[in-house]
Amino acid sequence: MLWQLFVTYGVLIVVAVGLLGYLIASQVERNELAEIDARLRNQAYLLREVIRGRDFTKDEHWLPELAKVVPEFPLRVTYIAENGKVLADSSRNEDELDNHGLRPEIVEALRVGEGKSVRFSNSVNKEMMYFALRTNLSNSPAAVVRVSLPLEGVYSKVAGVRRLVWPAVGLTAAVALLVGFWLARRITRPLQELTASAEQIAAGAFGNKVYSEGVDEVGKLARTFNHMSEHLAGQFAQLDEDRQQLRTVLSSMEEGVVAIDANERVLVANDRAGQLLEFSNRTALGRPLWEIVRQRPVLEIVRYAMVDSERPCPELNWEGPLGRSLSVHVAKLPGGHPRGAVLVFRDNTELRRLERLRREFVANVSHELKTPLAIIQACVETLIDGAVDDASVRGQFLERIADQSHRLHNLIIDLLRLARIESETEAFTKEALDLEVIVRECLEKHRTLAEGKRQRLESTPPRGDAPVVAWADEEAVQQILDNLVDNALKYTPEGGTVRVRWGQEADQVFLEISDSGIGIAEHDLSRIFERFYRVDKARSRELGGTGLGLSIVKHLAQAMQGSVKATSQLNKGSTFTVYLPAALAMPIAAI
Repeated sequence: MLWQLFVTYGVLIVVAVGLLGYLIASQVERNELAEIDARLRNQAYLLREVIRGRDFTKDEHWLPELAKVVPEFPLRVTYIAENGKVLADSSRNEDELDNHGLRPEIVEALRVGEGKSVRFSNSVNKEMMYFALRTNLSNSPAAVVRVSLPLEGVYSKVAGVRRLVWPAVGLTAAVALLVGFWLARRITRPLQELTASAEQIAAGAFGNKVYSEGVDEVGKLARTFNHMSEHLAGQFAQLDEDRQQLRTVLSSMEEGVVAIDANERVLVANDRAGQLLEFSNRTALGRPLWEIVRQRPVLEIVRYAMVDSERPCPELNWEGPLGRSLSVHVAKLPGGHPRGAVLVFRDNTELRRLERLRREFVANVSHELKTPLAIIQACVETLIDGAVDDASVRGQFLERIADQSHRLHNLIIDLLRLARIESETEAFTKEALDLEVIVRECLEKHRTLAEGKRQRLESTPPRGDAPVVAWADEEAVQQILDNLVDNALKYTPEGGTVRVRWGQEADQVFLEISDSGIGIAEHDLSRIFERFYRVDKARSRELGGTGLGLSIVKHLAQAMQGSVKATSQLNKGSTFTVYLPAALAMPIAAI
């Protein structure tokens, strides 16, 4: 814009000043020619009066007389007859001159009375102005009086004027161009700053200002631009804050949220949606939903919802490494035409798992209670029917009643203990416990059972003389160890080995119970700590287990800030490891 203005102004200034100089020089030339024309005219009329009654062709002294009459001499004077013959000439001998009858000024003078022309004279080799006047004198042989004057002086004067005018024109044009450039620069500089600031705003630098002190339209535009820039900065700051808040809200939601447009392209997706639908939300934006989600039920629900928002959305279930159970809510974006939809996914996997566990627990408890009660009821009915009077069988029925009652008692005790642990109402008295003492007492308690099955019950103490001390509840640790050792003996065949090892790792102590029993399949390892879960249900009931022992072990260990894990191979045995806090790792105030 600067160069457009400058070039436009420059062309206008140069043309205007050049035209002015040309007009001045032309006017000077016209004025000089007009002055000469007037002078020649006056002299011609004066000469016509001078020749009245005289015959200068016979007077040899006419030139001095002419000089008295014409003070601007050397004015060239020529007397010409009507036939064009030169009768007398002030500068040349008339015999040397050609006939002038065809000269344009002579022809015009004879025709209308006066004639004028400007041309080059071959007689004197100069540019001349001629003025011819018809005499209309009957007593004079001269029909035309012609006066002429060379134009060298005029051209010299005009050239002098031009030598003055054109430098002045050039200087004026140069000054005008400098002023025009300064004005164009002054006008365009704020516009350049506005352009640069607008580019910065387009690049994200909101709040950028243009400093202009002018009171004209450009200054007003700059102030309006600054106000707009401040307003935009505030608006975008608010938008950014709202976006950050929305992002924080979406990222903290337990539900997965996905917003799509009318072409099913992802507009927004939070981290939880990526976890539930198994895609990366960093690369999902702008891509079609069908490209990042491979679950057909989800895509079908979206397509139905884009047409009919009242269509109920069923719960989705699919198998895989991360089996999911999702409930979906779809809402169309507002607008006359389908503009997109918002999908909200809630993960019901854990809820469904807990419901399944609840159903299984109720079924297992009912079954575990029903079996001994049925046996007790059958024995009582048999005794009532007469077996009570038969001393040979009465004792067997009473023993079975006692066994099942004991089994019911143990089941109820385990259920109550497990309920107290889960509700955190179980009171634990933590103290420093030497694990060697706990292990020795446990092994002595179970040695008779092991010897009855010809099993080896061994212990492997840690290296070194330092005792391994746990920070835990003594009764809880005893119950954990009793349950694990009892399970190992039950599921180890005759002649097998059960080994107990303990030690310390960093700030934790461990109890490891390994056996050479039947082992556990890999797909059952993740569920063996669930209540009433049995790998071999028939064998477990035959051995008299309640199905709660490992669940109690897990909850007791967790209640004391510990953990438990299991490893096993079929027909090669199992290993259970319990980790508990070490007493030496606890603060002195806690000990």
